[in-house]
Amino acid sequence: MGQETELKLEVSRQATRRLVASRWLKKLACGPIQTKRLVSVYYDTDGMTLRDKQSMLRVRRIDGRFFQTFKAPAAGAMSRLEWEVPIRGPKPDLHDARKKDTGGFNLRKLRKFLKPIFETNVSRRIVPIRYHGIRLELAVDQGQVKTGRHRLPINEIELELKNGRPGVIVALAERLAGELDAAFGVASKAERGYALREAELDQPVHASPIILSPQMPAADAFEAIAMSCLHHFAANRRAVMAKRSEGVHQMRVGLRRLRATLTLFKEMLRGPQTEHIEAELKWLTEELGPARDMDVLIEEAIDPLLVSAEPGPARILKTDIATRRDDGFARAGAAVRSDRYRLVVLHTAFWIMGGSWRKSRIDLAIARRNMPVRDFAARELARRAAKVVKRLDKIEGLNPRRRHKLRIAIKKLRYGVEFFASLYDGKRMKRRRKKFAAVLKALQSSLGKLNDIRVHRVLAGRYADPKRCRRFAAPKAFAMGLLSGRERSHVRALMKAARRDGTRLSRCRPFWK
Repeated sequence: MGQETELKLEVSRQATRRLVASRWLKKLACGPIQTKRLVSVYYDTDGMTLRDKQSMLRVRRIDGRFFQTFKAPAAGAMSRLEWEVPIRGPKPDLHDARKKDTGGFNLRKLRKFLKPIFETNVSRRIVPIRYHGIRLELAVDQGQVKTGRHRLPINEIELELKNGRPGVIVALAERLAGELDAAFGVASKAERGYALREAELDQPVHASPIILSPQMPAADAFEAIAMSCLHHFAANRRAVMAKRSEGVHQMRVGLRRLRATLTLFKEMLRGPQTEHIEAELKWLTEELGPARDMDVLIEEAIDPLLVSAEPGPARILKTDIATRRDDGFARAGAAVRSDRYRLVVLHTAFWIMGGSWRKSRIDLAIARRNMPVRDFAARELARRAAKVVKRLDKIEGLNPRRRHKLRIAIKKLRYGVEFFASLYDGKRMKRRRKKFAAVLKALQSSLGKLNDIRVHRVLAGRYADPKRCRRFAAPKAFAMGLLSGRERSHVRALMKAARRDGTRLSRCRPFWK
């Protein structure tokens, strides 16, 4: 099974025309420019087995010939495992599909259950390029993805590495993005096809599993993890624009996971470029904050009051907070529609794959980048776990601010466990890892609820203080009083749970040894 390395940019239809006509592109060409019509039918089971495994199977017709392609996840930021063979007709032919060709996936077992799911119809202009001595293929695609009566336009540039180092793709992509005001290509054609078929174009997108190999360098592992997190948050753009609360939540989770990744690998990332990326990610996180904060306040604190003995004040408070939540959704939507957002995603992707952190010639930086990821993970998980356990021993004496910092440290440790999970997939290690992760989740939940109580108290002062609000101040203050009293009654039980889970964590056997 081969491995492809590619990068996509989304552009306008007008931009693709300008690119095809540009002189500088023709100067880079190292062979004849070809134009082909590609009609591809994608197959899957009724239960979407391939999609759920982050894989895809298609049959593509080119000039009357048929080619069958299977793609599966690979360890790396821009890489996919690819198996492509010519076949005689328009339907999949899996009689000769062997596990060694398909990355261990048993396609033959599925062949009776496969059916066409969607189709892409694309005019592709292919330009072979030599850029800084490296051979690339630049493809300009214009067309659409179709399923039933639904259509979605395709206008994108695809860069594929033919030989040499992947950093050259990033250099060329940066030049193209500057010329064409391009956006980073977050979703593949297959992902868009599935979303169109399932009417999920504006539905929330959750994190996908991350695949690492034990001996890959820590730098390559960072790329794979960071790009997965970038895909997680950026894939929720349409859901945020549609004012879906779970979409806002998932974009925030993706951003938090990416920022946690920068913390985990900070020793190899230091520099002004990294600081700029961190600042831009923080800006976007803050733009999403008000919508999510108001949503959590309503769902987890105000709604329970509506079934109390005196629901009237709670309804007044909910109406006020719901208006503020709507304002928050509008702010979040404006942020992800902005050119600043486009550049945040684009520049973050380029920085992950080929930023200055990759080019440092300092011996220590080189050593950190080249460290086998399993060694790096064991060291980082052990160090962070020891710090968390030590701070949990003193949890009774922590003030709310320090308790909040402890919760963040636990969250980062939990993300680290998720990121490195594929390195510890043996039966015994997997059992220990799951137990460790479950304790971290319970701790994060208890401390998270304690933090919510603190935040709600702050919001009460901001939105229900008679000195600050003129309309319905008394009933809103009364409702906030009920809310605060109800939540404070849970503090003792939450602290007890945190102490218990802290003891459980200290007794967990490290799965990374």
